[in-house]
Amino acid sequence: MRRGALAPRLQSRTGMGTKSTATEAVREALDELERLNEQIQLKLHLAGMDAKKAYDEKLEPRLREARAHAAEAKEHSKEKVEDAVKALREFVARLASHAP
Repeated sequence: MRRGALAPRLQSRTGMGTKSTATEAVREALDELERLNEQIQLKLHLAGMDAKKAYDEKLEPRLREARAHAAEAKEHSKEKVEDAVKALREFVARLASHAP
């Protein structure tokens, strides 16, 4: 929330009243900011867990498979390795696009 955006809310809550009412309105606004911050932190944490799960379940097995195929050095292996490289590059790009 922009800094100036709190002013109208505070004025409407205070009704141009006493200092204690303004203090209470500020405290309520700060409480709301803290609640919003906690929600954001949780969503960021869960997003990180989702990314790890996607890597563990989808990409890491492909990486292991690509390593095994590379050791065999067959043409089919080359395709598997290239597919895994492409998938990992796309995953890194998605992570970078969600970075702060």
